[in-house]
Amino acid sequence: MEPDSSALRALFYGLGVHSSFFGATFFRVKEIGRGSEQILGFSGRVHSGNDTIAMTTEKLCSTYNRGRFAPSTTGRAHPGTLLAALLCWLDARHIGAEVILRLEDLDRERTKPGYVDQLERDLAWFGLDWSARTLQSDARERHGQALDRLVREGRVYGCDCSRATVRAVGRPAPDGSHAYAGTCRAQRVRVDGWRDDPRPLRLHLDSRMIELHDESGEDLSGNAAKLFGDPILRRRDGAFAYHFASVLDDASAGVDRVVRGRDLAPSTILQVALQQTLGLATPRYRHHCLFLERRGDKLSKLHGAVDVETLRTRYSGEELCGTLASFVGLVSPGTSCRPVDLVADFDWARVCRGDVELRIRENGGLSLAG
Repeated sequence: MEPDSSALRALFYGLGVHSSFFGATFFRVKEIGRGSEQILGFSGRVHSGNDTIAMTTEKLCSTYNRGRFAPSTTGRAHPGTLLAALLCWLDARHIGAEVILRLEDLDRERTKPGYVDQLERDLAWFGLDWSARTLQSDARERHGQALDRLVREGRVYGCDCSRATVRAVGRPAPDGSHAYAGTCRAQRVRVDGWRDDPRPLRLHLDSRMIELHDESGEDLSGNAAKLFGDPILRRRDGAFAYHFASVLDDASAGVDRVVRGRDLAPSTILQVALQQTLGLATPRYRHHCLFLERRGDKLSKLHGAVDVETLRTRYSGEELCGTLASFVGLVSPGTSCRPVDLVADFDWARVCRGDVELRIRENGGLSLAG
């Protein structure tokens, strides 16, 4: 149970602590040498006049330092992009954590001129700001250094198999791809030759069971080697593979929490296996609901049916923010608001757990289906 805020303030004012220390999360704090225990709204040291009371802290609710929103720049932003950005941003801002924007532009074939700038403009128009902004392509040297280390360890091989061969021989993987059967494992690449090798480069992944549960309670445990086979580290076109680059960039940026759509949940165990192979820390994960659209008799992830540039002709930023927030239960229908207006009361318990089917009205607006 959360402590009474008025009692907390009285306690702090008595110690001469400024009210700006108060926040939305609370800590259990033990005063060293006094044996007593109080619930306080900050961590560290309390200054009372000329005296300093040293305290140790144990946080009552989970916290973290840095999250990230990492959209692909292979297309225009759509309502699902904004929902993922909003929930990631609120998750961080609610507890005062940093949240960075990482634009994942490694796919040379699908990243078109202007996509990066347009995505940033759409997010800014929607009302989101960032603690930092990075381009994934700027980290190619770091990705290459990590791959070089794996080559030196004898874990990387060149793959001659076509996509058709992989599909024909491999088992279906949880993310919709096909697990690679390890056909080319004997073709280890040399330290002095891998950079010029035109083939896709794969990691010989150790087979082991990994226990993993995300924060929403979903069991993501599994043996990544059996589920996915040996993952690609560098593609045939020379681009570093998504999962490999993503875990390296998260670690480099100090990301210790990842909030993203549940469509990425099945591949989380592969990312954790890569983290363990590379000796990287594993962040905490939370996967949230998706916006879906009906295509014939099937429901699919809402993607290219309507982009944000089109929605901007129908909504203001505040109107669209309120509309999307209402679809997932954060505000009442008809509310107009900015993301910052949702920070104080944000709670994952209010966000619907099931996916949300939307439809596009004739006037270009969005509504719940049914």
